[in-house]
Amino acid sequence: MKRTFLFGAPMLALLAACSADSMNPATITADDQNQAAVMSASDATTEDVSVLYASDVGISGAADRVAANGPLLSRSPSSSPSYSWAFGMDCTYSAASGRFSCPPITDGQLTLTRDYAFYDASNAPMSAYNATTTASANFHVNVTGVHVADNGADTVSRDRNATVTGLAGTETSRTWNGTGTRNDGGYRNLTDVTRTYHVNDNVTLSNIVVNLPRSTNPWPMSGTITRVISGTAGVQRDGISKTFTLSKTVTITFNGTQYATVAVGGNTYTLDLATGTWTKN
Repeated sequence: MKRTFLFGAPMLALLAACSADSMNPATITADDQNQAAVMSASDATTEDVSVLYASDVGISGAADRVAANGPLLSRSPSSSPSYSWAFGMDCTYSAASGRFSCPPITDGQLTLTRDYAFYDASNAPMSAYNATTTASANFHVNVTGVHVADNGADTVSRDRNATVTGLAGTETSRTWNGTGTRNDGGYRNLTDVTRTYHVNDNVTLSNIVVNLPRSTNPWPMSGTITRVISGTAGVQRDGISKTFTLSKTVTITFNGTQYATVAVGGNTYTLDLATGTWTKN
């Protein structure tokens, strides 16, 4: 006997939902969420490292010596870095503010603005760097525009306020601490998936130690950058797209090499600080 089964609309909807959840190639996984967070954090972190490097070489000046009127220029940490900023010598000191202000720098589709200050041991501002008496320096750096990355691009608006200590006297290392915010969006076309993101961050730089001379020590020796990320992200597989809410805390830990460890959602990834690319461990 042939039997016919009839299903009402509610049952059909349930079956369709179950089928989509089990077979849809764009089903969002925990790994998708983690990789979206890592993708957004990676590009910003490679730029952080470049900005710290340029700031350090600016303090040290002409390969490792300071120019009295401010930052000179940076050599890139790698032969093909994801970011490479050069700081010019045309910054102007204001006695009223105790800071140097600098004209914008444009590199490709990115624009960087900055101001900075030198301080002595009593935290009084200084009108010029002094290798013996300058104890710390503060840098305020803002970057906006579009950064073209491997297999994609990032549209960025990033603001950092970071202070470096340990400058007075003969130095072998320095330590950076600071905070930042950003509003970024971007995408990557990977082998079998396209990933997108649009996020806001609150950023904390904690005890990032760099060794001198910076020309031979381009990568931070230790310390962390923590990013509290919120926003949206998307995944496209086999022509099917899904978006989702993103709320993650990402911690990047430095170890003195070109490769930092990124921790998020119980997983770790390796970030190449020269290229901004990442791989899951």
